[in-house]
Amino acid sequence: MKNILIIFTFIFILIRLPFLDQIFLLHDERDIAYSGYSIAQTGKDLYGKSMPLNFEGISPSNPMVAIYYSAFWSLFLPGHSVFYARLPYVLISSLLIWIIYELIFHITGNKKKALLTSVLFCFSPWIFHITRLALDIPLAIVLLLGGTLCLLKQKRILAYILLFLTFYSYQGFRLLIPFLVVYLEAYHINIKSVKSWLPRLLISIVFIFVLFGSTFIIDPQTTKGRFSEIIFFSVDNVKEVIFRRNSTTVSPIISKIFDNKITTALDYMLTNLIKGQDLMYLFKTGDYSAINGSTASGQFIFIFIAFYYLGIASMGRKTDNNDLFILGLIIVGMIPALLSTNGSSFAIRAMPTGIGFAYILALGFLFGWDIFKKLKYKKLIIPIITIALIINFSYVGYIYFFRRPVTVGEIFNEHERSLSKYVLDNKNQSYPIYHRMPQDGFLTLAFFDKELSLPMVQKQMIDKTYADNGFIFKVCNSKLNYQKQTQAIISEGCLDVKTYDFFANINNPKVSYRIPYKDYSLKTAYFITR
Repeated sequence: MKNILIIFTFIFILIRLPFLDQIFLLHDERDIAYSGYSIAQTGKDLYGKSMPLNFEGISPSNPMVAIYYSAFWSLFLPGHSVFYARLPYVLISSLLIWIIYELIFHITGNKKKALLTSVLFCFSPWIFHITRLALDIPLAIVLLLGGTLCLLKQKRILAYILLFLTFYSYQGFRLLIPFLVVYLEAYHINIKSVKSWLPRLLISIVFIFVLFGSTFIIDPQTTKGRFSEIIFFSVDNVKEVIFRRNSTTVSPIISKIFDNKITTALDYMLTNLIKGQDLMYLFKTGDYSAINGSTASGQFIFIFIAFYYLGIASMGRKTDNNDLFILGLIIVGMIPALLSTNGSSFAIRAMPTGIGFAYILALGFLFGWDIFKKLKYKKLIIPIITIALIINFSYVGYIYFFRRPVTVGEIFNEHERSLSKYVLDNKNQSYPIYHRMPQDGFLTLAFFDKELSLPMVQKQMIDKTYADNGFIFKVCNSKLNYQKQTQAIISEGCLDVKTYDFFANINNPKVSYRIPYKDYSLKTAYFITR
């Protein structure tokens, strides 16, 4: 089995490397990678703070462990680029093959179920896409599942360390960890040894309190902001309550019984609970976010829907507590998506649910194999299934690698990469660059400009004066007459419709060059004036 896992690990990495830099970095990816590079080279973050525990002013807020992970790899990688920014996260994600195998095997004692679950999870379009991004999420899921496995194996110190690192890697899992720890402790319940089980449970509860208590020291501001995203404390929830009370014919007293913060929050949670198990989500459209979803498939390959039903049928024939415990991960893993007002993106907030769904598919594969062995026309069925798989995988690959870059490329800020290329190709010139977000434009340029020193970047981030040679980033100014600006680079985001049409006129002699968006909009991202 070890050799098989090694082969799948090699394949896991190999299929993720092609076109890894096909689409530019999200701002989250760029800031994690570039902050890590800054620490590796200077010992300071982008704001000049020495080895900080709290990273603010970047996107996302304080992915501490992910930044230091990127910093570690920056010591060994030859420079920084889109490819090298994402490569470390592909490599660390390959451990999922081993962790999930060990996790399922520890619970079930069945190697076939363990291997199939691991492969189906790790090679799904869902995980294929997420693990190709330089985000805190791939690192966090490895740490989270590693901590889960260690806690099940009663390796508590290592488990707590891994869960602590998870907590400060991806904040979306912070709501999950307390529920997951208690759920895992329930796995060890033994009626005959309750006295020995309770102390272990209490230790885990103390760990949870220490974990959340540490946020008041390490990142109090970030925690305060995240607290408002919990559905029970959300402003949006209050607005929904008011709307419901104003749209009923009963008296206010009765309305308060049916329409309040609790009932509205529960309705939101139930909606997300159903959406997270929707067949359309699982096997057709995938995640609702174009960033977090593959946009090429459901979370799993469509043809596998047959094995989903077979898996359910298999559990109906024969199931045990171990099966139910693994299926429970679907509900427990969905908790962050249920409680958070940002819960519509199940691909990242509810990643552990994928193990439960993959396990159902694994059971379906095994049940289907038992049925297949009894069939008379095996030679006819094999080519049909093979052709269907080839068509399905080919279609997903086509959409993901050749259509997705056009449809979602600008969500990944391709226009900023194009702007940086223009600036670096014209370093002998001097232009003001009018931009909606000068810091983002500057950081992307700094990421690509190998000659721009990090101390200079840090100084400009502190002073909020963003420049590279003669190119100076300025925030959009609605009072400025852009039509009269000469030798300037102007973002279309700074322009009203009339001014945009003025510059978009292909016969306009004032425009010397246009940098287009790399999508299907056919719009211009930046105008360079004479």
